[in-house]
Amino acid sequence: MGEFKGRAQGFHGPITATVELDNGKIIKITSEHEPNAHIGNLGIQRMLTKIETKQNLDVDAVSGATFSTSAFLKAARKAVAVSEGKLGYDEALDLSVSLPSTNEENIDSVTSASITSHDEVNTSVAQAPIYLDDDDKYFDEVYDVVIAGSGGAGLSAAVEAARGGLKTLICEKAGIPGGTTNGSGGVIQAAGTKYQKNLTSYQDDTPKKHAQLWVTAGEGNVNEDLVWDLALGAPHNIEWLAEMGLNFDTVYGHAPIPYVAKDLHADRIHQYENGGDGGTGTLLILALLKEYEAKGGAIEYDCPVIGLIQAKDTHEVIGAVVQKEGQTLKVKANLGVVLATASVDHNPALAKELNPQQYFDISNSTLLSSPYDTGDGIMMGMSVGGAISGMGGCIDFCGRTGNATNNSIPTIPLIHVNGIGKRFVREDATYAYHYRAIFQETQKHDAPTFMIFGEQSILEPGSAWTAESLAADLESGLLIKADSIEALAELIKVPVNNLIETLEQWNKYAIKGEDPDFGREQGVKTINAPYYAMQNKATNLGSLGGMKINTDSQVLDNFGHAIKGLYAAGLNAGGWVTGYYPGSGTAIAGIIHQGRKAGKHLVKTKTL
Repeated sequence: MGEFKGRAQGFHGPITATVELDNGKIIKITSEHEPNAHIGNLGIQRMLTKIETKQNLDVDAVSGATFSTSAFLKAARKAVAVSEGKLGYDEALDLSVSLPSTNEENIDSVTSASITSHDEVNTSVAQAPIYLDDDDKYFDEVYDVVIAGSGGAGLSAAVEAARGGLKTLICEKAGIPGGTTNGSGGVIQAAGTKYQKNLTSYQDDTPKKHAQLWVTAGEGNVNEDLVWDLALGAPHNIEWLAEMGLNFDTVYGHAPIPYVAKDLHADRIHQYENGGDGGTGTLLILALLKEYEAKGGAIEYDCPVIGLIQAKDTHEVIGAVVQKEGQTLKVKANLGVVLATASVDHNPALAKELNPQQYFDISNSTLLSSPYDTGDGIMMGMSVGGAISGMGGCIDFCGRTGNATNNSIPTIPLIHVNGIGKRFVREDATYAYHYRAIFQETQKHDAPTFMIFGEQSILEPGSAWTAESLAADLESGLLIKADSIEALAELIKVPVNNLIETLEQWNKYAIKGEDPDFGREQGVKTINAPYYAMQNKATNLGSLGGMKINTDSQVLDNFGHAIKGLYAAGLNAGGWVTGYYPGSGTAIAGIIHQGRKAGKHLVKTKTL
């Protein structure tokens, strides 16, 4: 019996495995890793359970956190190698020492893109529905509710269903819970809460104003009933989460939307303790999962829902086909199935058909949404006659600068120019609004757009650059530098005269702090040589649009009738946000709310 250590490089830093062995069997194993490795930690915790159950390292990396769990396995194997005399103690802790490869995939769901070219492949696992008699004997397992996906929407539906006494099963495609919610900051919009009153100057904000902002931002393309229902429910959802232990300690606002009245803007983005940064959405997921499991709910990992089951006579949805441990099972859902698998993020075929901006992003941007978001729920919803709604637009932002991601970080003196050297958007407008314009201009001129700023710009509040990082980005080729406008125009391949005119026009009014062309308010200062340019490339957090739903999250057909037994929530649902993403915290607000509405309606259905 003995204790041995091994160390390997994880995504966020070194991972140390401590293995306790007795006669060659693992009786205890622990991990030391960076506390900020939130998503990796979910996978490692699952792996620890697997290893201690099997008492050996004959386990696979956990999908959804493959990079982190592969690194942990390497560290654990080095520890075991010490016990076998194959490595020395110091060698096992040396990051430069490796054992022979085990062909693990070093891919993490946070950083990997699933498709890197415009192959028009349908990556969904969804299949056509099957028809069965509504009798338990035709099914392998029986539940009241089956939920596809364990992100914020799926878990919120599950918590409400389980609290209502319903026998509930979550089927998660990946090896860890959370989906794309994991990679978010977990921030949530709501108006009129006690937190908003205590932490901001907005003492008289209301859900009515919040709804009016969202409706206006929807440009006439959103379902106003869904938007109003969300705005009115959002404050209650904040309290619901607080009851589960989330401590909301910060409230701030999103950057402006140019055509929305100023008095409709307010600080509404609620951030819980230790949240806000990418990857801290796991804290929200863990709170929901803890409550769900405390109420007796079941969850299966590496268990995708691949199809719906309809009753032969009525065609209502009565179950789901799932893949579990190499088997295809028919699972009955006495009350209903909830689709919570996000939108078409990593599905080129569906994106090309339904969301051109997402289709462009698949090949040209960094995708941070879960690679398991392949439109499965949308395919399954459409397969039984469900209508789609709100398709178009993405949650796009500048990953290098974070420009206009909230109202706390001002936009520096910079401008965006298109392929003909002209400005085209208000640069301090909320991030996805101006990234929609970036996409449109790129398509219009078949040429990239550029962010242009001067050397003095990086000294302004909100700058993402220091002198050192500026030099590093020049070295890497991310930035282009020129001492004259003429030289810059040649480097970025835009008409010289147009770029001269654009910068002269900007500087003429910037001296007075004005922007008559677009009404810019932040960073309105002159831009002077030397000049820097960076091609605009989006970082994508997901696409917008999904199944058409009502305010109970029931999926509707093309005639507006509810499909009995079928629900959709969050970004698997559409019509409540479209065109562009109106600001941080909107998505989490929607997924929590619509998940809860689905769960509550299922509980109500049982009592009818």
